[in-house]
Order: sequence, then C-alpha cells, then structure tokens
Amino acid sequence: MTKLPAELPRIEYHTHRVRTDDGVDLCVQSAGAGPAVLLVNGIGVCSPGLDFVAAQLLPRQRVISWDYRGMGQSRLDRWPVAMDMPRHARDGLRILDALGEPAAAVLGWSMGVPVALEMIRAAPARVAALGALFGAPGQPFRTAFPRPVAALVHAFVHLARVAPQPAQALLDGAVMLPEATWAVCTLTGFCGRTAHRAIWEEHVRSTRNADKRAYFGSMAAMMEHDASDVLPAVRCPTLVVAGANDWVTPPRAAAAMAATIPGARLVTLPATSHFGVIEHGPELWEPLDALLAAAGWDGAAAGAAAGPRR
Repeated sequence: MTKLPAELPRIEYHTHRVRTDDGVDLCVQSAGAGPAVLLVNGIGVCSPGLDFVAAQLLPRQRVISWDYRGMGQSRLDRWPVAMDMPRHARDGLRILDALGEPAAAVLGWSMGVPVALEMIRAAPARVAALGALFGAPGQPFRTAFPRPVAALVHAFVHLARVAPQPAQALLDGAVMLPEATWAVCTLTGFCGRTAHRAIWEEHVRSTRNADKRAYFGSMAAMMEHDASDVLPAVRCPTLVVAGANDWVTPPRAAAAMAATIPGARLVTLPATSHFGVIEHGPELWEPLDALLAAAGWDGAAAGAAAGPRR
C-alpha cells in the first residue's frame, strides 16, 4: 500500500453559491479545466474529504464538489427541507446546470453512491461514468449488521433526528479527545490505521459542525433508501471499489452491485476500511484513471463535448 503524503493537497477552489429549486443555498467548489468530474462525498464530509482524489484528477479534469444541504457552508435558513437521496441527486444535477456542465463523470463515496445512482435514475445521459467507492446501493445498515443490531442502529438514528443532544455531545467529545477517538475508530476497524490522520480529524470536525437535523435526516433517509433497482439499467462505464476490511459497506455488497451493473469492474483493496479514499494513493487512483479513460472522459474530445463553463 502506498502511503499518502503527509502534506494536504493545495487546491485553489473557486467557490460558487447555487440556489436549488426548493430554495436551499448550496456551497459548491470547483477547480481545474477539462471534462467535469463530480465528487459526491460521504455524509457530513466536506473538503478536504476527497482532496487527494481531486488532486490526482487536476488539471486534466474539472473537479466539482459540494457541501450537502445543512453541512459545511451549505447552511439552512429554514426547516424542514427534504433530505432524501433523490433530493441530494437533484442538487447534484442543479449544480451541473449552474456550472454549465451538461454531463459529468460521478465519483461517489459512501452515501455518495446512492446519490450517484439516483442521478442516473433521474438523468442517465448526464452521467458519463460512475465510480462507486466504498458504498452500497441501499439500506447499508441492514447489509452491514445482523438484524437485531441493524434495528438498534435504525432506532438510534431516528431518536437522534428528534433529540440530537446526546449525539452532539458524543461528537463534541470526539473532537476534544482526538487521540481517544482515533484509537476507538481504528481498533474497531471503522477507519484503517493507515488513513490520513489530518483528513480523518477534519471528517470528525465537519460531522460535529453539521446541522444535526440535516445530518440525521440524511442518515435516516439513506438507511431506508434502496436504489438497487437502478443497477441493471446503468449503461455508463462503472467502477466499484470495495475495502476488504470495510464492515460498514462490506465487500459482498460491492460484489453484488458490480455483478448487477452491466460491464462493471470490481476492485477490492486489501486491508482497507470504509475510509479507503484517505488510505490509498495509486491503488485507488489508477483504477479511477482507467474508468475515466474507458468513458473517453480524459481527453480533448471529451473536453470539447463538455460545453461552456461558468
């Protein structure tokens, strides 16, 4: 396994504000030029969550990402608002519209996988390639845990939606005690020991600072959502990446997803957790490059087809 550099990538993002059709103001980041690649993050995660992946795509591709509604700089000025996976997918398509991108390769991590699949359901011609990284098409907790444990997790999430104070206290403690948090998460295998520590700590902070109504609303929607019916209809080049030690979205879920999507390529990375996006360098980047090449999304022809940019 190639260790990631200690220094974080220096990416000069342009920040955009994009208003959705239901009146939510999203914070969007873009950098580079070329065919568009939309990075769809895990729940609660903001930049620099996928910055190592972004850095490898630049400057050949234009990289776009966004803070989910209620997270990062996409703050909410009213409540309630929709938090389901199709809603997040419509946000992604709205962002492409606002930035003048008729199509993009979509790389989704964790919750980004069902969001990407819902983008394909809504507008298949706009997704030039799909990268499903350490995720599942639907109901991940029922896949990850035995039924009684999954029921407890679902009950906790639903409780946290209406009474987030205990969960907030737990996250506050996680930020205040980074060594203990790191020890617990690596001992349980939730995060691999080789993960980039600085980005991991940013993940924890961004989750802590998220609007908990939005965070747990999205989590509740994700754990009940299922886009498995979309898989047989996917026609774009597809890469599914699994971590051999990922118990959140296990390798068997990734294998089943890859087997159902016509022509999908499955890559399983050894000794890798759910946070493989911050554990790997070329082992992850090389299959992503191959995916974009298979889609014709890394050359001049693709750049010309991508249209004007804003």
